[in-house]
Amino acid sequence: MIEAQTQIQQVPEAYDSLLFTEDFFALVNSRLDPLVTPGKVSGHVHHVVGGSAFAATQDYAMARNAKCTSSNLACDLSNYWTPHLYYKWRNGSYTAVTGDGMTNYWKYPLTNVDKADPFAALPDDFRMLAGDIKRDDFDPHKAVSFLCVDAQGIYHYSDDMPTDRECPTLRPQLHFPECWNGVDSYKEDNSHVAYPIDANPEGGVCPEGFKKIPHLLLESTYHITPENIGEGYEWYPGCFVLANGDNNGFSFHADWLNGFPSNFLTEAFHQCYDTASGLLIKDCPYITQFRGDTGRGCVTEGDVINELVGQHVAIPALPGNNPEYNSSKYSDNYPKGSIQGYTEQASIVKASDATGGFCIEGLCTDYIGSDLVAPQSGGAAVVPANNTSAGTTPSGAPAAGASASSAITDSVPPSNSASGTAPTNVLGPDATMSIFPISVDPVNPSGTIPPTAAAVQNSVTAPAASAPYDSQSRHWSRRNGRRRL
Repeated sequence: MIEAQTQIQQVPEAYDSLLFTEDFFALVNSRLDPLVTPGKVSGHVHHVVGGSAFAATQDYAMARNAKCTSSNLACDLSNYWTPHLYYKWRNGSYTAVTGDGMTNYWKYPLTNVDKADPFAALPDDFRMLAGDIKRDDFDPHKAVSFLCVDAQGIYHYSDDMPTDRECPTLRPQLHFPECWNGVDSYKEDNSHVAYPIDANPEGGVCPEGFKKIPHLLLESTYHITPENIGEGYEWYPGCFVLANGDNNGFSFHADWLNGFPSNFLTEAFHQCYDTASGLLIKDCPYITQFRGDTGRGCVTEGDVINELVGQHVAIPALPGNNPEYNSSKYSDNYPKGSIQGYTEQASIVKASDATGGFCIEGLCTDYIGSDLVAPQSGGAAVVPANNTSAGTTPSGAPAAGASASSAITDSVPPSNSASGTAPTNVLGPDATMSIFPISVDPVNPSGTIPPTAAAVQNSVTAPAASAPYDSQSRHWSRRNGRRRL
């Protein structure tokens, strides 16, 4: 055991603040948010990773009782979630982009800290948000950004979702606040935490009275391919939208509900900081003892919402019927409007193998229980001008309040699809991801759907020939052999 530091005189030039990372498989994509809307159906779909206990109402004790985590760090039973990314077909319908989970970077910058006590110990029931769903301009804290990796492998960073180039890899990413008031485990307005006041989100100056805490950088990665969206996918400017309706990206945000062992994050620094060299020990036993590959088999034991969220299917509106808008206050489509005539009909149900609606080994299915709530379309979809006039309903778009079966089967197919009607499974029975066995939809018997969770679990006992497992990245090759970009 390394002796805990008591005084840091000077930060060596070779000091690297990154102590450890975590790679996560997706756990569930659903309208759940135990921080902002506890016990209720959330306003938009979240891409959730972490502990299997994730539920509409959750606290630290529940998190620590999780049976597993989708992380490759077994002791972290926390949950992390961000708005899911959607692709908008040219007919105005939407499909959830299959995500690659998340990567967390835990850092310990030693600038602007209390030399005697650089990182405060967080309370067990600590929770916080990053970013701001109401943000409408460039982020002065530089906390949120987007990475586009183009076809040539060149990295392009921007403050909003890129619309000037196609991105085979698109990665929303953000820094969490690293300043804490030292008192509250959570406040509804998130005022118990703050970003540094000098616009430096990592190692900046905290507001007076706030203490430094370990720094979290979160990445949510999507590989943009027909395999992860559907047959007929084509890129065009403005084709991606966040689940809350934002097609610009300023509103990207994330939540963290702590599930680490008590004081793990602060103790990690004390155990892994070498006082002699002034450097962090990268393969610190305090961290590596919890490493493993068990995260890929972790399945939620918590809640889901009894609705379609567009996983491998086209749906007529974003779940929650969020109108599409541009989050920049300088745009013509700001502020976000409202869609009249929408009444929430979905409800919180327990996840089960019989109904699906969650993820197994990175493969996510829609809910298919008998109480499935139909997608609602209470207003017109926003469609690019190069297809139909913005604000008008595309020809053949599903009617408001349509049943689940008609909402899917009546949708207009993607512009370059040969089908006369939108396929129930936009991947098609012969698509790469047809490792999903074909089963009968109780709502739409003529269509094909993702199977029950049990069927997926039984069918994915070994990687398909076209999707070898990469032991280093702990992900299927759908991640292009990526550990981290």
